[in-house]
Amino acid sequence: MSKNYESRVYGMLKNYKDIAERVKAVIQEVDPCAEVYVFGSVVRVEFTGVNDIDILVVTDRIERKYEMMVRVYKSTEAPVELHITTREGYEKWYKRFISSSEIMRV
Repeated sequence: MSKNYESRVYGMLKNYKDIAERVKAVIQEVDPCAEVYVFGSVVRVEFTGVNDIDILVVTDRIERKYEMMVRVYKSTEAPVELHITTREGYEKWYKRFISSSEIMRV
């Protein structure tokens, strides 16, 4: 990876809240009731130019998961990693390994 690329990515990571808001807007075009969260290294402020922005989407419209993913990935150049799940999936899986101190609702 070039230093220029890492520098550009690092700048996006520092602006993760703005990027998360844009992702939320795209997600809510598909499911207006979806909840969107950011978690991981950007929330902990422990990132480098090779990290990504972990975004968790909790939706009742899981059958539209791939539509959400395509729309988001087409709408941004930011290094976003989408995690799309149901409320049950969040409660049973994600809540087990995401600390409350490293997750933020968008």
